Amino acid sequence: MMNSVALSCNSCTSWQGLLLTVSLLTSWLLPTTAQVTIEAVPPIAVEGETVLLFVHNLPENVQVLSWYTGLAALKSCEIERYVIATKSHEVGPAYSSRETILRNGSLMIKSVNKKDSGYYTLKILSTTSSSEIIHAEFFVHSPLLGYKTHRTPSQMTIELSQSRVFETDHIILVGYNLPEKILGFAWHKGVLPLDRFKIASHSFITNSSMLGSQYHQRIITCDDGSMMFLNVTQKDSGLYTLRAISVDLVTEWAIVDLKVNKPGSQASNNQAPESKPVTWTSKKQRRKGTKCYSLRRVPNK
Repeated sequence: MMNSVALSCNSCTSWQGLLLTVSLLTSWLLPTTAQVTIEAVPPIAVEGETVLLFVHNLPENVQVLSWYTGLAALKSCEIERYVIATKSHEVGPAYSSRETILRNGSLMIKSVNKKDSGYYTLKILSTTSSSEIIHAEFFVHSPLLGYKTHRTPSQMTIELSQSRVFETDHIILVGYNLPEKILGFAWHKGVLPLDRFKIASHSFITNSSMLGSQYHQRIITCDDGSMMFLNVTQKDSGLYTLRAISVDLVTEWAIVDLKVNKPGSQASNNQAPESKPVTWTSKKQRRKGTKCYSLRRVPNK
């Protein structure tokens, strides 16, 4: 059985555990339709990994999002605040330079350690109601025997081929620092590794790539983990996750936040590849001669 985790903020006291219990009971008794929830991905992490506190069903009328360590929204425990109208970030006393609030309200924490274990609080201030408080929790442990940690300080990352993306652009999501001895990788829309969110996958064992049902003729995958996304629209905005698995069965992952803008004065001159397989040269690309392949649709069973 896992030991209980101490609160990470010194200003938080034991009576607040009762508040958490009341909050959980209330969430069970009230209707769950469109209720704001937080999912820790992964809920149990190894030191050095990235943890995402993913927010589900964030209301559209949100003004300010604030994240805190511990169970109480105390100023001394504030990590970061995100103001929607100005798209500005304000860091608090508990900020360690490893945390980032994403546009959907989720909190990403990089290179977690055992001291990061415990409860986190999200405070939502909207235009139509009083502030709302939601709690989340995750646990961090040391690497187990036979389980390798991520490379330090370099880890998997994703970069976009251009700083601003507009509708109808062809963009490249470039993956860096994949495992040297890799079995395969997969791209998902969002952060959950579910088949219905899968965009594409590649196996180095069979040297083949497969495409999810919703992205036929719009995706080109590359053997370095990068992906070309053709004719993007504003509906394609959101989080994208690249997961890779090595020969020793260690899984690594990285997340990128894509925002697609309406066509404006800065038109894109990106061109679709003329033939497949394609080898393109990009300033963002680190490996020369990378091969890219158009994908085949997964047949319906």
